[in-house]
Amino acid sequence: MEEKAIKIPNTLGITEKYINKWVALSQDYTKVIASGDTLSEVLKKTAAEKRKVVFRVLPKLGYAPFSLE
Repeated sequence: MEEKAIKIPNTLGITEKYINKWVALSQDYTKVIASGDTLSEVLKKTAAEKRKVVFRVLPKLGYAPFSLE
């Protein structure tokens, strides 16, 4: 079976000022449609938008330690 690489959009340039906020982006990840403190707030603001990408912008935390022991 052939594997396909998934291209992950780089949203850092448009989302870095929305740390700890919910954000709705256009489907092509190029424009912020709305932002807010809660998911429901953002969904209400974008109710008329049929296609959008909604997520919470997390702070840069570095790395998460992991151990198998």
